[in-house]
Amino acid sequence: MAALFLTEDHVRELLDMPTAIEVVEEMFRELANGRAKNVPRQRVQAGKVLLHTMSGACEYLGVGGWKAYSTTREKSRFHVGLYDLATGEVLAIIEADFLGQLRTGAASGVATEFLARPDAKVVGLFGACV
Repeated sequence: MAALFLTEDHVRELLDMPTAIEVVEEMFRELANGRAKNVPRQRVQAGKVLLHTMSGACEYLGVGGWKAYSTTREKSRFHVGLYDLATGEVLAIIEADFLGQLRTGAASGVATEFLARPDAKVVGLFGACV
C-alpha cells in the first residue's frame, strides 16, 4: 500500500485547535500511564544545516513515528512520518510546520487548563514569537 502524503494545505483542512487540544491531552495522559513512549529530541549540526529528530510510539493505537526538521538561517522545514507497528509499513509522510504550531499551542492550552487555579480569570504569557 502506498503511503499517504499530506501537504501543509491538507493539514490546515483536516486539523483544528480544539481537536489538537483533545489529542495532546490524551497523549499526555497515555505518556503518564506508560501506554505511549517518546524520546528526547536529538540534534546534529551538518554544515550550515541543523538537523533535529524526535520519535515516539503508541502501541495501543498500533502506530509509531518521527518528526524531523532542518533549520538554516533562512528557513525551517518540518516533516512527520507515521508507521504501522504491526508491519513496519510507512503509513504517511506529513508536512508538519502548521502541525507543530498547533501541537505547541495545544500543549500550552492543556497545561493552562490543568495548572491554573479554578478561579483564575487572567493569564499572562511570556516569550518571543519568531
